[in-house]
Amino acid sequence: MARTPQRNPPPLVLRVLRAVHQATRDRKPPCWVGVNALGLRVDQIRLDQAITLAVQSSWLRAAGHPPLSVAITATGIRLVEEDGQTTSPRAAG
Repeated sequence: MARTPQRNPPPLVLRVLRAVHQATRDRKPPCWVGVNALGLRVDQIRLDQAITLAVQSSWLRAAGHPPLSVAITATGIRLVEEDGQTTSPRAAG
């Protein structure tokens, strides 16, 4: 059951959303990208938890358990664009 989206996602969730948006920005959603291709240097358990929260909040879609690939939703794109930060996900952490 999907939860009501939060307006202020935790920092790691926002990093994941930015990374997915950056990786797929030139393609029409939904566009899937492998989680390993995001280049996030984060403990796998924390990354899986962040992706799960983003999925529950309707910001991402995920395939696999644990997630192997993700696609950002229109809601997730709006959140990233409203945040206004376009830094590289690698530089953010």
